[in-house]
Amino acid sequence: MAEFKSHYLSLGFYVNGEFYKFDGGRFTTEDDAVIEVLENITDAERVDEPKAEAKPKTARKTSAK
Repeated sequence: MAEFKSHYLSLGFYVNGEFYKFDGGRFTTEDDAVIEVLENITDAERVDEPKAEAKPKTARKTSAK
């Protein structure tokens, strides 16, 4: 789930002809099309971090002395 915040409490925007609106300066969604539009709006900032795939940590090799 993606969460965005805005300085404007009721910022509104359209995605594919459908109107969406921030409530209290916050907006959450799981819709990829809405997320893409919000990431390109300068008045909206994503506050959650997209989950990145965990990369396995490799052990640093040291020479035995």
